[in-house]
Amino acid sequence: MSPATGPSASPFPHLFTPLDLGFTQLRNRVLMGSMHTGLEDRARDFPKLAAYFAERAAGGVGLIVTGGFSPNVVGWLK
Repeated sequence: MSPATGPSASPFPHLFTPLDLGFTQLRNRVLMGSMHTGLEDRARDFPKLAAYFAERAAGGVGLIVTGGFSPNVVGWLK
């Protein structure tokens, strides 16, 4: 068995390589999908929301897609 076909060979060889988008470069191709955390609707929770995303960014994800964000109280989740 060669190193390329051995048990440690990755089925996704490009996953942790940079991705050039033209206007910016991602450090890898790992994406955190959009999700609501329940912290988007109250200004007092913004520091918690920032900490939530900072932890995921520090973990190495290349791109974070945030959940919905209402521009005013009419769109807040209830």
